[in-house]
Amino acid sequence: MKQVRAIEHGWLNVGSEGDLTASEADALSAAESVLPKGCLEWGRNRVKFKQFCGVVQIQRQLQIEILPKVFPHQSPEQQRTTLIEMLDIAGDIEGLSSQKAGLATSSHRLLDVFIRHFLKLLEVQLQQGLLRDYQDVEDTLDQVRGRIDLIRQQRENLFKPQRLACRFNELVVDIPINRLLHSALLCIAGLTSSPVLRQHIQGMCMRFAGIGIINKGDYLPRAEDLNRMQGRYTSVVELARLFIAGQYLDARAGQQQVYSLLFDMNQLFERFVAAKLRPVARRIGFRLREQGPRKYLGEDSTGKGRLLMRPDISLINMLNRPAVILDTKWKILDTKTPLSSLSPADLYQLSAYAGSYRCSDVMLLYPEQDGFRGEHRMILNLERAVTLTVVAVPLGHATMTISGLEPEEKNVQGV
Repeated sequence: MKQVRAIEHGWLNVGSEGDLTASEADALSAAESVLPKGCLEWGRNRVKFKQFCGVVQIQRQLQIEILPKVFPHQSPEQQRTTLIEMLDIAGDIEGLSSQKAGLATSSHRLLDVFIRHFLKLLEVQLQQGLLRDYQDVEDTLDQVRGRIDLIRQQRENLFKPQRLACRFNELVVDIPINRLLHSALLCIAGLTSSPVLRQHIQGMCMRFAGIGIINKGDYLPRAEDLNRMQGRYTSVVELARLFIAGQYLDARAGQQQVYSLLFDMNQLFERFVAAKLRPVARRIGFRLREQGPRKYLGEDSTGKGRLLMRPDISLINMLNRPAVILDTKWKILDTKTPLSSLSPADLYQLSAYAGSYRCSDVMLLYPEQDGFRGEHRMILNLERAVTLTVVAVPLGHATMTISGLEPEEKNVQGV
């Protein structure tokens, strides 16, 4: 299988001497309908993935790995580690960064890292045995088990009194959760490029002998469907769903199998920041809220609200009002002069938030990048002075601190 490495927003050249051949570019174009909307941008003899990172695989012919753009000088292993830590902290794939110790010197592809993590989590749970659950069973027996189904007894055994139509509960392993895990194993068996991993997966599949699979159109069990005794499978179930949901069969491309495991970096960075900031907010007496509170910027002549505002993150004070509004931006700034590099549209957006929510403190949060670390402040001259803080967020497990968030000062401002 041909493997191509790309950087988000970085062009891949198409041609006999390029990153992709013309036929490979055609296959990628045919798969575009099942990829996230707006994922690809095409140019003359070139293509790029926009704000998405992860893996796209077309049959067993082509695998494209898309890595983060923030530190272009990093090695591919370091870029994988950055993405893995973000996914772990944001909660998309919990515990994934526990494998990062061997990534700096390994040549493991990103998809194989995800697969290894899934197998490791599943192996730990299977050491305690397959999940079992009670299932209603109807059967005709020669002695009573459970209770007699009188309607079936009269319909089926009216002239066979020695046969009894019974209804009872039986503890079985062929349950939706196990079918989901079995289906995920079969899915990843055709994705990995490692013979060792493939052999490991085949061994795991043998432990699911006699258990069915999830068919197309069937409901995919979620972590919320697990009962109290099954809760230990939460991370495994969510990762299995992620694998199965990424598999598509594009009708326009005939039998061309397409697999994608892509993450929108704008959304991932927002969840990453919220996860790191939540304990900080709690410590200083705020409640962190994502995607809210929602409010309309204005109303039309009929009183209907227009232009719904939905801040990425708000820190809510004890009076249930936004004390600080934060907007996350997965962008690279002109690192020499961060404040002068801010987009006018971003400043207008924060100004609208400050005025509508009557908030004296707003923040723009960018990923930490070369030459841009720490914090920078400026005053927005609105109806009342508003402090704008531009923060560089470290992309790792380091504790996130924002010096401008002082409990006494912010609680007073929030009131």
